[in-house]
Amino acid sequence: MRLMLIALVIALSPLTARAQTPDPQPPGPAPDPERPALNPFPAEQNWSFLSDSSKRTDFFDPAKYILFSRNPRLYLSLGFEYRIEYEYDDNWMFGAGPPDHGYVMNRVMPHFDFHAGDYFRLFSEFEFDYEDWRNGGPRPNIDEDRGDVHQAFLEIGPHASRPHGVSLRVGRQEVVLGSGRLFDNNEGPNVKLSFEGFRAIAEGAHVRLDLFALKPVENNLGWFDDVPNHAQSVWGSYLTVPAPLGSRGQADFYYMGLDTKSVTYNRGTAQELRHTVGTRVFRPIGKGFDYNWEANYQWGTFGSDSIRAWSVSTETGFTFDHLRFHPRPLLRADVYSGDGNPANQALGTFNPLFPRGAYFSPKTVPFFGPQNLIDLHPVLQFQVKANVTAAFAWNWYWRESTEDGIYAFGSGVLIDPAAASHARYLGNQGDLEIRWAPVQHTIIAFNFAGFEPGTFFNSLVYKAAPIAANIGLTFRF
Repeated sequence: MRLMLIALVIALSPLTARAQTPDPQPPGPAPDPERPALNPFPAEQNWSFLSDSSKRTDFFDPAKYILFSRNPRLYLSLGFEYRIEYEYDDNWMFGAGPPDHGYVMNRVMPHFDFHAGDYFRLFSEFEFDYEDWRNGGPRPNIDEDRGDVHQAFLEIGPHASRPHGVSLRVGRQEVVLGSGRLFDNNEGPNVKLSFEGFRAIAEGAHVRLDLFALKPVENNLGWFDDVPNHAQSVWGSYLTVPAPLGSRGQADFYYMGLDTKSVTYNRGTAQELRHTVGTRVFRPIGKGFDYNWEANYQWGTFGSDSIRAWSVSTETGFTFDHLRFHPRPLLRADVYSGDGNPANQALGTFNPLFPRGAYFSPKTVPFFGPQNLIDLHPVLQFQVKANVTAAFAWNWYWRESTEDGIYAFGSGVLIDPAAASHARYLGNQGDLEIRWAPVQHTIIAFNFAGFEPGTFFNSLVYKAAPIAANIGLTFRF
């Protein structure tokens, strides 16, 4: 059982929705401010500015804006992503897994975005995800989904064609809220996460409100067999407003409800109904000081027990834009509550819902999930050239409560129970990421991470120090 659970935590290790390292700028002149960034969120891109033919400067612009009539709001936008990555693991599963190995992952994601006037939009994105040469074959829900509909939603309302307004999205869709600490699309693995349901969006010049009722989509291995996970439902609201904490300061306020039919913690397995309220204050990265601080509280029921859990996450940085390489040192520090004595206390293990795995590592091997965890994480980001960015980081991990075990990403995956060790210190991890944009539409990235087990692992059988490396190419238009 322990071997299977360790396998699962490493299987979940690549979870990420955004690289921590900033995207490099490809060679050439600065892009038009109206031109959307070619990032992993095509459903949030608006290409209507290409109705002005003088703006069509890219080779792929004819595919980004296909006009159907004299009405500039009746158009079709086509897009495409291809990603290939080679990964290598050493001492996989702390030495408990199969021999060291490397494997290749391919991902193809075409999409179309049809606009019929100012108030109607149909967006769809397909996924074809494959893995080759991995010992033990593809990891379910992570490496391979031979072919399926990743997104397919109808959007009705003025926000469908304009940055400001109100709209309703109905269907299968990616949802990323805030910095993705609780709600993300998991960009890192081959297979991304989407949700099915309803989402209302109201956005003005300085305020945005999201209301949602959704089910996560199960990513199955076969052809067009992905279905909503009927054992789990999530609903809530997410509000962003200006905050009086220096220039460009903003604040988020949110509530999220989660109903899971069966989830496992150190104290056992049961149905869970959990409510989360929280706030986040942040100042976007730019010249000078930036911050991203978040705190939340959870309550509800776990079987016949009550729930009392919490977390505090911080990121504070400073960009020296006038210095060579534009260095940005930053410090992350986080605490995610763990369980106490199950005999006389409410469940204290934090549930991270659908977290952004890249919070702990740019790409590879975030060994622990954000439950019962304390981490201290200094990072240095810098820009070697305009088209080359890099980051170096180190991370130390401890258990928040020695009465609770350690967990993988997401909820319901216990790696080791509390009784496995009396130690609090889990270990430390170093990682390096380099991102290079050699030409337009293309990014090549290299990641390397190594983990040194701490005193928690001294009493365990499998405690070898794992390392992982990843090199990949992503092409988008």
